[in-house]
Amino acid sequence: MTQRILFLATTVLLFTATAQAQWFGSLSLDNGYDDNMFRNYNASGSASTDVSLMFGYFPDEQNWAVNYSGSLSAFSEYPERFYSVNSLGASYVLSLDKAERNTLTFLASGTARIDREDYMLYDYSQAMASVSLKQYLGGSLPLMASYRARYRQYPNFGELSYLEHFATLGSMIFFETRTSIRAQVELGYKNYTSNFLMNDEPAGGSGFVADQTGLTLDGGGDGNGGGNGNTGGGNGSSGGGNGNTETGNGNGSGRMNLGGNGNGQAGMESSVDYLIYEEPSTSQLSAWINVGQSLGEQTGLSVRLRQRWNLTARGRAFVGGAIDFIGEEELFDDPYSYESTELSLMLTQMLPWSMTLKAGALYFLKNYEYPAIFDSPDTDTPMREDTRSGGWISLSRAFGGDWLLFSGLRISFNYTYLSNESNTEYYNYNSHAVGLGLSTEF
Repeated sequence: MTQRILFLATTVLLFTATAQAQWFGSLSLDNGYDDNMFRNYNASGSASTDVSLMFGYFPDEQNWAVNYSGSLSAFSEYPERFYSVNSLGASYVLSLDKAERNTLTFLASGTARIDREDYMLYDYSQAMASVSLKQYLGGSLPLMASYRARYRQYPNFGELSYLEHFATLGSMIFFETRTSIRAQVELGYKNYTSNFLMNDEPAGGSGFVADQTGLTLDGGGDGNGGGNGNTGGGNGSSGGGNGNTETGNGNGSGRMNLGGNGNGQAGMESSVDYLIYEEPSTSQLSAWINVGQSLGEQTGLSVRLRQRWNLTARGRAFVGGAIDFIGEEELFDDPYSYESTELSLMLTQMLPWSMTLKAGALYFLKNYEYPAIFDSPDTDTPMREDTRSGGWISLSRAFGGDWLLFSGLRISFNYTYLSNESNTEYYNYNSHAVGLGLSTEF
């Protein structure tokens, strides 16, 4: 880990030495401990270290820029989980008037995640392009619209690769009471690029198990019934081999096991499964409103309310023996797989000696599209419902001055608490996390 940190630091020095003022970047190091790293009832703790690097090239008096960002993550109790994420992007801003208030912004980026051998299932490559319009209507009221296309490929698990279209429309208004209100509507459409064909007859040892609801889970990996790893024929790339036909509730939903002879293949517990639907697309409408209020010269408060509605609930996600907070959210808790009402707030307080205090809280009600009771033969089994709540606090201080080729230093301390209550026992958990961070700019 130390060698990788030194490599990043050396890269920063080389680029800043040659590019001079047109380059801007940051380097950060975060260390922390989480007593429930994977966010489930097992409550497995681990210390972690994250190193992040960002730098960009901004030509003088030009409307374009290029940038790179990269991160490394390592975990004390799970060294095999080390991974890196790298991204290269470019942007261009087109002014639509002489005052440059109305703009059209184009963005494009390529991203790749690389894991060690046991977790190559998480590897992905991604291409993203977006266009955003900011147009003022009648003076001070801006119209903000955007469209984003994103293609993500999981080379070792093609069934989860997808092309996403995402459009937004919103506006913001300011009042003399130092109040701001911003509202936005979002429409997302995710089309999976690989159809999974289910056979008409069971294929023994295929790892596919389904009941009348089209889905069974157990989260236990005890060799009995739905989640038993001994029947899992999956190897990550094929998603478990063949399956049998089950179209419970008319959804064409099924479950594939990735356990691989109960040995935690693909870096997961033996009971990990994923949801799959015959229909290869899903869509969701969401809307949010954010109210910001200044409470004084040094204090600010913001509150956000978001609502999600599934137009078609066909998200593909892992379920069962993993809620992998340190992995990929889209693999384990894809926002397309649930509807929700989400409330969050944040308080910012400026303190003496260049210190900043931030604190926040959240409360989410989430409704999923699969049964709450694993392996239940009852077709009236309720769907999974979660209530997530929590809070966090961050205290940071900035130090001025230059050292070597770096400018300034910021030290931060963070604490986060999360509680998840679910009618599925596996998803009942609490977690506490603390962290200490250092960051600088160049």
